[in-house]
Order: sequence, then structure tokens, then C-alpha cells
Amino acid sequence: MSKSVEQLVQTLDKESEIYRDLLNIAKQKREVIKAQDIDQLQSMVNEEQGLIVSLFKLEELREKVVDKIMREEKLDFVENVTQLAQLMSSDAKNKILDAKNRLLVLVKTVNEETRFNSVLLEERLELINMNINLLAQSGLDSGVYSKKADSDENDRRSLFDARV
Repeated sequence: MSKSVEQLVQTLDKESEIYRDLLNIAKQKREVIKAQDIDQLQSMVNEEQGLIVSLFKLEELREKVVDKIMREEKLDFVENVTQLAQLMSSDAKNKILDAKNRLLVLVKTVNEETRFNSVLLEERLELINMNINLLAQSGLDSGVYSKKADSDENDRRSLFDARV
């Protein structure tokens, strides 16, 4: 197995490590969202952004390594890592495909977790907006005096009666 193939496998493994870190953050974010801890959520988002920058750098490195392998193997074009692996020796092929499959599973898992957190966050925001609207509506008439205070009091319903 060539040094370039080893480099490709190492790059894929490093990407997998970063995705594992992103998965751990995503799982922690679920609890932070439930607890509505905005400061902790912001800290986690900042940490995620740093990891994403690292992923972009690794992606560039992976492209360079694939180009190098293509030159070494005298290949004109490959569409993806899987296609490249298919053209390699048995040992190199297995190592590349194993690393790629580990990465793919992690990417899908992070994507699912992120989607779930996004839905959870939207639900929390809707709840907050509903509470703000309820408070704003209940406060509109409070503290306002009128000449017919007796009749207004009888016509007025409690906030809970009006919403049910």
C-alpha cells in the first residue's frame, strides 16, 4: 500500500474523529435546548464552527491526496473515493472503503441528530413566541380605567377562559 493511500485513510479517519466530536456536541445540545440554556448553546455552536473549519481543511487535503493517487496510478478521472478504491489493489481498496464507510455512517448520524435538534429548537421558539403573545395580549387592558368599570368587569373573562 502506497504512502498516498495511507494518507487518504488517515485523512478519512481524522474526518471521522471530527464527526464523532460533532455527534457528541449534537447530543449534548439536545439537553441544552430542553433546558433553554442560551449561553451554553452559544458556546456549543462556537465549538461546532471550529470543528467545521477543520473539516473544510481536511476536505481540501483529501482532494489533494486523491489527485496525487490519481497521478501515481495514471488515472484520468474518478468520480468519488469509492470509484478510486475500486481501481486500487485489494488491500488498499479494503482500507479505503472501510474508512469511507465509517465516515459515511457518522455523517448520516450527525445529520439525523442535527435535524432532530433543529425541530426541537423550532418547537421551543414557538412556545416562547406563544408565551410572549399571551403576555402581550393579557397586558393590553390592564391598568386602563374607564367610566363603566362595573360592566367591563362582568364582561371580562380570565386569560385561561378566553384561550380555552
